[in-house]
Amino acid sequence: MRLVAPIALGLACLGVAPVSADARDAPLWTNAPRRPAVRAGQATKVGETGGGFADLAGRARAAVVHVRGEMPEGGTATESEGEGGKTSIGTGFIINKSGYVVTNEHVVRGVVDLRVRLYDGRELPACVAGADLPTDIALLKIEAKGPLPVLAFGNSDAVRVGEPVIAIGNPYGFNHSVTAGIVSAKERVVDRSSLHEERAEDLYSFFIQTDASINLGNSGGPLIDATGAVIGINAAFWAGHPLQPAQGIGFAIPINMAKALLPRLVETGTARRAFLGVDAQPIDPELEAALKLPSGRGALIASIEKASPAEAAGLEPGDVVVAWDGSEVATSEDFKIDAQLSVPGARIKIAILRDGKRAEREIVPRVAPIKDVAPPHPSSCTRPREPLQANVDDFDVQQAPARAGAPAGSRGVAVSRVTDHSAAAQAGLKVGDVVLRIGTTGVRTPPDVAAALGGYKLGAPVPMLVRRGGFDFWMAFTRR
Repeated sequence: MRLVAPIALGLACLGVAPVSADARDAPLWTNAPRRPAVRAGQATKVGETGGGFADLAGRARAAVVHVRGEMPEGGTATESEGEGGKTSIGTGFIINKSGYVVTNEHVVRGVVDLRVRLYDGRELPACVAGADLPTDIALLKIEAKGPLPVLAFGNSDAVRVGEPVIAIGNPYGFNHSVTAGIVSAKERVVDRSSLHEERAEDLYSFFIQTDASINLGNSGGPLIDATGAVIGINAAFWAGHPLQPAQGIGFAIPINMAKALLPRLVETGTARRAFLGVDAQPIDPELEAALKLPSGRGALIASIEKASPAEAAGLEPGDVVVAWDGSEVATSEDFKIDAQLSVPGARIKIAILRDGKRAEREIVPRVAPIKDVAPPHPSSCTRPREPLQANVDDFDVQQAPARAGAPAGSRGVAVSRVTDHSAAAQAGLKVGDVVLRIGTTGVRTPPDVAAALGGYKLGAPVPMLVRRGGFDFWMAFTRR
């Protein structure tokens, strides 16, 4: 399996305010209307309100964004490398009008100068409001003028194998590409060692599998059902063997998993896990027969830690957990995810089988020890803003008039270095350019530049008069 890690291009959270109290009070996401029950053998219509993949994509893609960030030299989470640094490209989707955007954690890991490009072409600074390494989920924050289009959440538990779906993303930088397919499988457990080699066994991989084409750059984009609701977050694809390349095997994180974590990411920036103090294992046919179980469904408890919530609840090795908070536990993986994603301190009803008899228990998870916490993100919303990424020095054209093509006696500020993928570089500023004016202010020294830039708010467009090769021209960049 290969990560759909973007070919990243990135920029940092400059000009984005920390998460406000008003934003926290707004609903974090909207749930799509409950879908009508589908009988076995009944076809699912695509785009029930309009029909067809075209209508479905037309309604959904406005809320899908292009996520870009720069990977500093020495970084590893990238799919392409630029001069002087590395870049990363991914996808995200807007979930509420306050500007929250869902994407993958690996899309933003270690990147600076984080930005998103909206479907209407606007490019906005972004910051990481929270991220979770084990589930590979991240929540970004942007500030935009005017209403934002949003995508509603569906119910990934209700999705059926064979249902039609579409994926929207930015594969290899081709913006807002739409692919279509079906749900190929659910609850797919795969080897995620390529994501985190040291603790692959502790990472979640309860994926929705789809044959909708997913490639590098699709990471963090939505997997959308026939009603237009998000049922998954596209995260990875299976590359296969070099001599036998795989096709049509992509994986998405179930949206219900995100629902459990996103409120915690908003509140604390991380998603602390719950702890039960119990190890469970799958039930194979031999154990089913040996233990005289009615079926192989459930999670077989192998051990209980002393003084743990599991011991306090009266659980014992040999018990089979068959229900968690009213929902069936089909496998030990079900139990693991239900337990660790539960809210610490909540009182949860569970059902077990012991000696062939069903019994009810109540368990109160506590906060798990900290592990597998996502590393600090350079583009975190809580980090201070950074200055413009362009160095300038004093330049007297009288000493070298040919360098700038300027008449003798004139003065300006020569650009000595421009950081790759910075605001200045994207505007077209080059080493050797001479900055003559910023707005209406003439500049002669680096302090002049700092004072002139101080008159513009972060996120504001800055006009700049530049001389290059004997010609003067204006350019503009966004101050970050």
